[in-house]
Parts: sequence; structure tokens; C-alpha cells
Amino acid sequence: MSIFEGFFAGIGVYGKAFQILFTRKFFGFLFFPALALVLLFWGGSWLVSFAGDGLAEIVQAKIAEWVEGISWLQWLNSTLGFLVRIVLKITYFFLFITFGGYIVLIIMSPVYSWLSERTEVYLSGKEYPFSLRQLIWEIFRGILIAFRNMIFQLLFTVFLFFCSFIPLIGLLSPVALFLVSAYFYGFSFVDYAIERKRFNVKQSVRYVNKNVGIVTGVGVIFAFSLMVPWFSIIACSFVSILSVIAGTVAVHQVTQKETEKIELKK
Repeated sequence: MSIFEGFFAGIGVYGKAFQILFTRKFFGFLFFPALALVLLFWGGSWLVSFAGDGLAEIVQAKIAEWVEGISWLQWLNSTLGFLVRIVLKITYFFLFITFGGYIVLIIMSPVYSWLSERTEVYLSGKEYPFSLRQLIWEIFRGILIAFRNMIFQLLFTVFLFFCSFIPLIGLLSPVALFLVSAYFYGFSFVDYAIERKRFNVKQSVRYVNKNVGIVTGVGVIFAFSLMVPWFSIIACSFVSILSVIAGTVAVHQVTQKETEKIELKK
């Protein structure tokens, strides 16, 4: 399968994923993104407010010492405290928009691991005995892969940013950046199914690169959801559930084709 064929096959598995998600056994998984969003917005807002108040108090105390006795500079105290709170909120918003996709992936990792396993059971009929140790490892691995991909994507983003200043090549940078992000997001989604093959991270990277087209195709829908104006985090939170199922379907299809090839050779 060529990269282009794989890419469209990766997008195509969303049809099957959509069908699975809206069955009685899987529909309940849509509750988890809603819960995660509440925790993200409430928890993040509380943390920023708490940190902002604490930092503002420190800044105001220092300013009060510096301007003590200078009446016409007293306004600096309240003004800088206000600015500190605003800057922290803007920074939080920027980071949330920039890395929100990975924040969702990290927080939802336990759900994704469970969902991917249930999807594979649905597709293959193979049951996996419950193991708390294995579940904890899958959650840890999912978080590890998300962090790894986030760092690599950030490095590629910086590189492509500088490339954008090169005439002609710069015109392709936005497209390249989008495809790079789709690849890394797709990697995160298919890895839940790859892990059950007992691959280590190095073997997973080799597997993903061998199937780079279908992996990018799986990630491209999630990457598009992050482009929804104002509601990107809400959109990607729900799309991520679909993407995990799609990633598992994709790995299942690749495994079936590899098995068929082996059978034909025999």
C-alpha cells in the first residue's frame, strides 16, 4: 500500500469507527469527553486564578516597598497586580489552544486505553483478561507517547516556522505543519492498539513509519477538529473518542492484510 493509498484508507476507517461508536455498547464513552472538558476548564481556571492571585500579591508587596512614600507612584501597585493576572490568563489560553490536543490526550489516556481494547474485542472477538498492572502500564505508555509526540511536533513546528521565511518553500510550510501534526496525533491514537502487540516504543515507531500513510490519515480528522474556531478543544475532545476507535480499526485492518499475505505465501 502506497502512502497516498494508506492516507485515504486512514480517513476511510472513520466510517467504521462512527458505526461502532454509535452502537449501544460504545455510545456511553461520549460522556467522558464532557467530563474531561468540565475538569479542564474548571480546574485550569481555578489554578490560573490561584496562581495569579499569589503572584500578584508578591508583585504588589515588592512594588509597595519600592514606591513607599512616593504618592504619585501608588497607582503602580494595583495596576501591576491587575496586569499579572491578565498576562497569566492570556498565557494559559495560548498554551491551551496550542497544546490543547495533547492535554486532552494525556487526561483521557485511561479512557482511550479501555476504549481501544473494547474496540479490538468488538472487531476480533478476542477477549483480554483484566489486569490492573497492564492497565496502569498502558495508561503510562499512552501519556509517555503523547509527551514524546508533543515534543517532536514542537521541534518540527519551530523548524517549519523558520522555513516559512524561505521564498516558495515557505508557501508549503502551513501544509507541512498540518500533516506533521496529523502524523503525530495519528501515532498517539494507533499506539493503544499497537501496544497490545507487546511492541516497545522503538518497535512502535518502526511500525508507524512503515504505515505512515494510514497513521497520518487517522490523525488528520483530529487535526482538522483543532482548527474549529473558538470551539477547537470541545470539538477535539469528542472527535478523539472517534479517533481512538479509528486507530484501532486501522491497526486491525493492517494486521488482517499482513495475515492474508502470509497465508497466500504458504
